[in-house]
Amino acid sequence: MRSKPRLLNHIFRHRALRLILGIVLCTSLSLGSVAPGSAEPTLEETRALLQKGLNLAELDQEIARLSAQDTKLAGQIAETEQSIASNQEKVEKTREHAGKVLRAYYMGDRVNIWMLVLSARSMSDAISIYEYFNLLVQNDHRSLNAYADSYNSLVTSRELLQKERQELADVKASFLAQREKAVTIAQEIETVIATSPDGETLRQELDRFTVEWKDKGVPMFRKYLASISQAMQSLPELLTGKNASTYIKDIDFKTGSMVFEISDSDLTTFFRSKNPLFNNISFRFENDELFASGREDGVDVSIKGHYTIENKTVNKLQFHVDQLTYSGFILPETSNRSLEEEFDLGFTPSLFLKGISVTEVNMKNGILHLRIKQ
Repeated sequence: MRSKPRLLNHIFRHRALRLILGIVLCTSLSLGSVAPGSAEPTLEETRALLQKGLNLAELDQEIARLSAQDTKLAGQIAETEQSIASNQEKVEKTREHAGKVLRAYYMGDRVNIWMLVLSARSMSDAISIYEYFNLLVQNDHRSLNAYADSYNSLVTSRELLQKERQELADVKASFLAQREKAVTIAQEIETVIATSPDGETLRQELDRFTVEWKDKGVPMFRKYLASISQAMQSLPELLTGKNASTYIKDIDFKTGSMVFEISDSDLTTFFRSKNPLFNNISFRFENDELFASGREDGVDVSIKGHYTIENKTVNKLQFHVDQLTYSGFILPETSNRSLEEEFDLGFTPSLFLKGISVTEVNMKNGILHLRIKQ
């Protein structure tokens, strides 16, 4: 159990909580008591209010993103429907011609070319007959292939339309769910403010905190994530030259595999050599999770995530964001997914060393362990 002095020291690090704590204490000293039905907010309640404000701000961004995605998908569906209409007209035309060709063969209207060649009066006549009917057959094949191509294109367009409509339905459902969640949080915030003796001050502090998050927190996360994404592309340097003797621990020539290991302190040093921004960031490996934490202008941020090996189209070490924190406040799950999609913190080995792939990954006791196979 954390002692009270340590708890207060931790609380006083955040400006919002310092201000509100001061308000609560001043109100208690001046009034002595609070009118019934207007209980003072505790520190936990104040912190919960700011957390709700952060969640609401991020939900607003997620709703805006989903709205833009909805508009984009609606435009794609309109284009696909137009393509289907065009393909249907093309299918009808090619179907009619292909039908005539097939009926001709079925009814025996196409004369046996070899009988005509053998009945020719001369070799030059036979060659002419062969060339003529060869052109006829080629034209028949083109007609049949044109029908097959236009039909397959129509089928593909319809499948794409079905996929886009399902994606649009999912986006709309997510949009409604997030909007409902945002409304609920907004109502909870208003209830806390309305029942607080210092509601207006709480509202002002909440607004200030939200603006600070948008003006300072969001750019800071984007800057750090972009830098980590870029630095990840330098990892192949650790597999070659003098670095290889340091970080490659085992080579099995029979299986064509090797083990790569690097400590979190070495990775931090390596990244700092690539970008001075990493002087504000440190990395830690523990329990199969990567922790990145940074401090800038009095603001603390942290990123927690894990790696998985994916082999969908190409072998890739994919990073998944599990938690983002800003000055001790946890961002909602939607923020994790949004930033994860925007910034690729993964690593595709074959893009740098042809033919290699990662077959094993774990992070324990400050060590990142990879088994790489060629």
